[in-house]
Amino acid sequence: MDKLTLAERMSDETAMSRRAFLQGTGLLLGFAMTGASAEPVFAASASQVVEHEVTGTFAPNGFIRIDPTGAVILVMPMVEMGQGVYTSLTMLLAEELEVRLDQIQVQHAPPNHALYANSIIGIQNTGGSASIRAFWTPLRQAGAVGRNLLIAAAAKRWNVDPATCRARDGVVFDSTGSKHLSYGELADAAAKLPVPPAANVKLKDPKDFHLIGTRAKRVDSAMKVDGRALFGIDTRLPGMKVAAVAISPVLGGKARTIVEKAALAVRGVRQVVNVDEAVAVVADHMAAAKKGLEAAAITWDDGPNSKVSSADIVKQLAQQSHKPGAVARNVGDAGKALTEAAQRVDAVYQVPFLAHAAMEPFIYWPS
Repeated sequence: MDKLTLAERMSDETAMSRRAFLQGTGLLLGFAMTGASAEPVFAASASQVVEHEVTGTFAPNGFIRIDPTGAVILVMPMVEMGQGVYTSLTMLLAEELEVRLDQIQVQHAPPNHALYANSIIGIQNTGGSASIRAFWTPLRQAGAVGRNLLIAAAAKRWNVDPATCRARDGVVFDSTGSKHLSYGELADAAAKLPVPPAANVKLKDPKDFHLIGTRAKRVDSAMKVDGRALFGIDTRLPGMKVAAVAISPVLGGKARTIVEKAALAVRGVRQVVNVDEAVAVVADHMAAAKKGLEAAAITWDDGPNSKVSSADIVKQLAQQSHKPGAVARNVGDAGKALTEAAQRVDAVYQVPFLAHAAMEPFIYWPS
């Protein structure tokens, strides 16, 4: 048997993975992080939400689930790609629902355009730097609806005016503060109340915010540090193969030559797939796929854009900037303001042509 390289041994399904190493070396890597106990718990699958949807579950809209145990679940409409939406969007809901960040569990939203579409993009999609803009109002409204119904349930039990009650940290208090009921205790009763239209519920005045606008600790940090967070690359399924992909360095280019025989000669390589602008080497593990891709010795035909440079792109953009464009929003009189300005500063900023791509596989949450 040929001697396996270190990379091949580490890639073998039976070898210790990076994550197993992190999780299994508590004595070596274990250390305390101030406030780590305040990290939210994450649910991973729709089945976990179903577990909470028992009798008495409070689900006034598509974003909130509160069961009699007091578990508060945010059904997260956006994907965490390192941009921090699992923290920022949770803050929006927590602010209006009147719970702490550590009281909320996050669960991925199922495919449902009607409930979870990104209003900026128009479909259920994460992108365009639109997460906060798209869900600033819907998530705040969802939280406000939930808070009002829970307060109404408590007021009904105490036979008092809801306006005299207040909520904080997942608990409703009466006007004196002597009576209080947790959201878990109120979930069943709140679930039986009619849900008001979200647009009719008053949102907090920004001056009353105690979460939005603060420097909250990212809710996904601890999981990434201790190895609990799982990524697409961590997925292991029976018979699953992996692929290493080479893409044409020029937009519109295609593979000219591929030494497929050499790639297939690498132990563990199963297939070479040419899709014109890219070549994928499929193998039993990543080490073999990468080695096979290198052995393929791909050469490229750069195609019609072979002579296009960054300078050409900058020139094209400059030319287009002098032409009328689409107006997304028109407020005030910009021309008049510029003409009457006491001082006018003109500047041109240029950045290179770069890929807008994640450096790591996207994260998902373990059960």
